[in-house]
Amino acid sequence: MELTLLSVMVYIIDIYISLIYTVNMMKSNNEDKWLIQIRKGMFELAILSLLSHKPMYGYEISMALKHSTVFTISEGAIYPILRRMTEKEWIEFFWGESNEGPRRKYYQITEEGRVILEYRIEKYKEMYASLQTLREGGLDTDHGQNGSIH
Repeated sequence: MELTLLSVMVYIIDIYISLIYTVNMMKSNNEDKWLIQIRKGMFELAILSLLSHKPMYGYEISMALKHSTVFTISEGAIYPILRRMTEKEWIEFFWGESNEGPRRKYYQITEEGRVILEYRIEKYKEMYASLQTLREGGLDTDHGQNGSIH
């Protein structure tokens, strides 16, 4: 089989395009994974924040979260999070009456949940402030020595 310059160039271009596509997909997937992990941590904080105001049932929590573009979650996906938070004793539930249909399972924040909420909010504020400092020029890393020998 005789290889022409054109067929070799087409082959090389095809490999190049495949590599570019693969690299871009890897970047996209890593970015998506990063964002997913950030959101997972924030869902608990968002739920604790909601429940710090009043008890709510699962569907009500998911609807409140949907009003935010960041915390959109399906109704079915919220229940494993609520179960995990109940097991950690950050929230507890009780059965309440409903104006329409069967009784509802209401969730409310516990005292431990309030402590976790305040702690995490404080940590997020600290991280955000540090990130802002770095974005605005960073921290003084030479400790005042400016490369000179004392």
